[in-house]
Amino acid sequence: MKTRHCAFTAPGFIALALFLVSTAALAAPEEDSPYGSATFSGYDDIDSLEQLKVVWDWSFKDPNQAGVSMNFLGALLRATTDFGPKTIDPVKAVVVSHGPEVVIWAKQNYAKYKTIVDRAASFAQEGVRFEICRNDAAALGYKAEDLHGFVHVVPAGPYAITYWQNKGYAYIAGGSSDPIKPVTKYNKNDLGPSKN
Repeated sequence: MKTRHCAFTAPGFIALALFLVSTAALAAPEEDSPYGSATFSGYDDIDSLEQLKVVWDWSFKDPNQAGVSMNFLGALLRATTDFGPKTIDPVKAVVVSHGPEVVIWAKQNYAKYKTIVDRAASFAQEGVRFEICRNDAAALGYKAEDLHGFVHVVPAGPYAITYWQNKGYAYIAGGSSDPIKPVTKYNKNDLGPSKN
């Protein structure tokens, strides 16, 4: 039995491999991406806007979901810093909290929700306004003095959202697509003094 030797040398084998990979790469876009590739772009006319104004509508079944929504708020603030508008006060943001997550703002629950509260307090120092529905706070056993000092207690969540929209603020539904009772399985252990 005779043994045959491969005619390819190491450089020849590498060249063949590169050719096969490049051929496969050229074929893939036609099959896998018939629409080409996306490109990144900001808004060329962003500086024609004096200010971005937004009101966030929070009503989360699970109070911890507010932490996820904080990521979206942070993304808005970063994008505004990076891409404009480039004015003295480029963004105004209001968060209206009027659901089971209102327990987050109670001083007695600080240890449990510390990460969310500290992040919100940091955003408040940057000018974000946090408004808490008085009705939800009461339904959860809290008075205004039971809540952290950087939040503002307002007459009612829908009242506040309507107010801000009438002032020209864009509406973002942060978690309010379904009507939610104030007390849920996620927050029942976080109720205030008048509910215990």
